[in-house]
Amino acid sequence: MADRQAPDPGRAGRRRAHVPSLLALLVQGAGQALQAAWNLLVGLLPAPDFVVLDVSGPLPERRERVPRLQQWVGRRPALSLEEVRARLRRVAADPRVDGVVLNVHDLQAGVGALEALRTALEAFRASGKHLAAYLPTADLPAYYVASAAHRLVVPESAELALLGPRTEVPFLRAALDRLGVLPQFHHIAEYKTAAHRWLYPEMPAPQREMLTALLTDVFDHIVAAVAASRGLAPERVREAVDEGLLSPEAARSRGLVDLVAFEDDLPRLLGRDGRPARLQPWAQVARRLPVPVRRRDRHGRAIAVVQLIGAIVPGESRELPIPLPLLGRRLAGHETVARAFRAAERMAGVAAVVFHVDSPGGSAVASDLIWREVERVNRRTPVVVHMGSVAGSGGYYVSCAARRIVAARTTITGSIGVVAGKFSVRELAAKVGVRPEVIALGATATMPSATVPYTDREWAALRRWMDEVYARFKARVAAGRRMAPEAVEAVARGRVWTGAQALAHGLVDELGDFEAAVRAARELAGIPPEVDVPVVTVHPPRAIGVPAGPQAWGEAVAAVGRLLAEPAWLLMST
Repeated sequence: MADRQAPDPGRAGRRRAHVPSLLALLVQGAGQALQAAWNLLVGLLPAPDFVVLDVSGPLPERRERVPRLQQWVGRRPALSLEEVRARLRRVAADPRVDGVVLNVHDLQAGVGALEALRTALEAFRASGKHLAAYLPTADLPAYYVASAAHRLVVPESAELALLGPRTEVPFLRAALDRLGVLPQFHHIAEYKTAAHRWLYPEMPAPQREMLTALLTDVFDHIVAAVAASRGLAPERVREAVDEGLLSPEAARSRGLVDLVAFEDDLPRLLGRDGRPARLQPWAQVARRLPVPVRRRDRHGRAIAVVQLIGAIVPGESRELPIPLPLLGRRLAGHETVARAFRAAERMAGVAAVVFHVDSPGGSAVASDLIWREVERVNRRTPVVVHMGSVAGSGGYYVSCAARRIVAARTTITGSIGVVAGKFSVRELAAKVGVRPEVIALGATATMPSATVPYTDREWAALRRWMDEVYARFKARVAAGRRMAPEAVEAVARGRVWTGAQALAHGLVDELGDFEAAVRAARELAGIPPEVDVPVVTVHPPRAIGVPAGPQAWGEAVAAVGRLLAEPAWLLMST
């Protein structure tokens, strides 16, 4: 698909072609000289043959900033994909190190993040270094990552549960009817499933069709990736998954692992010429590996990164004390995201913006206000969206105005639709002896009330409002993606797609990881491939203080309350 909204040739060209001052150049040169001298010094120190990398946790795309107060109480930032790539590059660039031993455990990341991790491991293999993996336990996602290694080792007691992908959705309508709670929700259209669990006693056919297609596409990718790495036929991989629980010897006989050995056997197995290999964890060797010397572009250009992570809500970004159904734990406030875009605009030398989106959507109003920031900035500075594991509904809404959209093959995206409604608890209240008395002025004053069901007039008003939101959503997509309205409707109706399916339908431009999005941003900014420019995450200054203790609960409840008070939501659920 052709690029959209080509930049105005006169767009603040002089500001973007910012040339560093003489003082800045001198400081930069001094810093580079010091780094080069340090690299020469550490190059004289002993280095291990293999570096042990532990990979675990949720694997956010960029390095997290954890407030110092939270660090004092024991919270540490999660390992990011940005850090994993940097570590692999440093090992790949050091001729003293033969390779990496990967230890994968306790993964809590989405499939899109795991796909990005696997891409980074494949790039490391392509550098000519050796990649080994040690797996004491593994489910299918962990094995999918580890199978990228040249050599896969498991102990005799390894627990290999290579169970196929699944999704479980509890349907609550029968329980709500017994309680006397009436769910009154409308959804546009049949694939918009966020409220289905409350509306229906069992899964409707469109939802079953959509989920089956999503799982099938993701599973096909995992099978193909494992088969290619292990040199197996895809049918052999499927047979192993159907087997489910595999003993180490069974996995070895099927070609899924190379060796059955304990961790202390690794130095001998990875050694050469009868000498055991020296293995050391990253924490011990990080200071003994050279750090690449960055030579800043003479024009002072940079790529800015703006992030939107979590459910989209009005106001400021928040982190809930506990995760909530459908919303999760992190809330992305439209004011915080807008401030990040405006901060990126003020940064001297920013040639393009990569907008990293990992969100199931949320508020229709907040999504539209963030869309406006993307559309406005994109007129003058190229904006490239990188979709993480999920970028659906409002997450797609905020993305569609970008110059290009890059998604992982397994990104969950689309869900162009609207859902709205409420629960009426009048019957439940009567069962427990509660009689609410409501005095209301105006024909639709009781619309938000949980004790008064919608009247026909209120239903009509709600559906009219939702139709307007849906029409606006489709118009944003049609304009941003340069699609005919009929083509948008064909892929909308609330349907969720994988990144590969979205590419086939024209909803994204390219399949790739974060670095593919950076390459696209560089290309749109006219930065030659050989020119090194920094990629800088924008952390906007907070407009309000970070609440702690009971106040945090109050702020979180208020943020969720503002979202739930809206007449319509752009929220995705599978």
